[in-house]
Amino acid sequence: MTGQSAEFVERTHCINCGSTHLTDIASGRIGDNPLRSFLESDPWGESPMPYIENAEWAYARCEDCQQTFHRRILAPAWVQKHYTDWVSHEAMQQFSADQNTPEGQFQRARENAMHVLRIEKLTRGIRGGDAVRVLDFGCGYGDFLAVCDCFGFEASGIDFSPDRRREGRVEILPDMVALKATARAEKGFHAATLFQVLEHVTEPLNILKSVGELVLPGGLLVLETPDCTGVTGIQTLSDYRNIHPLDHINGFVPATLCSIAQRAGFDPIDRGEAHVTADWKRAAKTEVKRLIGRFRKPTTQQYFRKR
Repeated sequence: MTGQSAEFVERTHCINCGSTHLTDIASGRIGDNPLRSFLESDPWGESPMPYIENAEWAYARCEDCQQTFHRRILAPAWVQKHYTDWVSHEAMQQFSADQNTPEGQFQRARENAMHVLRIEKLTRGIRGGDAVRVLDFGCGYGDFLAVCDCFGFEASGIDFSPDRRREGRVEILPDMVALKATARAEKGFHAATLFQVLEHVTEPLNILKSVGELVLPGGLLVLETPDCTGVTGIQTLSDYRNIHPLDHINGFVPATLCSIAQRAGFDPIDRGEAHVTADWKRAAKTEVKRLIGRFRKPTTQQYFRKR
């Protein structure tokens, strides 16, 4: 592919409801600023700019369900190059360096533990005394899986990236085909999690339906994406981080995240609260939030139960 321009394909239907009633709300050339400067400031293995600078991008909104997404996305062969050559393991490590402070690692571990505690509680009615079987789709390096393992869960993970599978903290499978060959998949999962995944995939609804086939009736689905509320183009670094045209090809807000899960066969539920702290003030603050929960602003971290 050296010297070639990257190939893009166009999505003509809404990724959520399937409508063709789409409106481009922002567009431009990837090689023009400010997008060019944002891309060039990111760490890369091999720079993608020579392959993509002349390509056009278009950010669309579905007029029927309000879902937003990039209309033009990398063709499959170029997605492979993106996640092997451009977004290399070394580039990911460099990008994550600012977050890999002791405080950042502690906060992520606490958040993972809170998810584990909620999932354990919310699955008691469907598993009896069995260990929780959980699937983490798009698991990255397996940090959440490692926490699940510490709590006695039977945790399985899938990640597309060879680097993440090789460098992962636990065993990680490459795809659904490999997963379906396991005994855990045959039994079915009590819960499935997709943290920071749906914004990256070409067909998020199909992904949710495929994952849902492996979740037992009454099982859980936990979704988390960037919140793209108010994002209508790429003018600021925050815009770029939310709707990066190579990585974050789908933009979700609380309502559209909920609607796509419902189309996949899941209904929203109250996740409840969990305490992972030795600080009574933090615990008290969490309980206050729980008591006034109906007044809380919706977020793009949501829990669902399979119908």
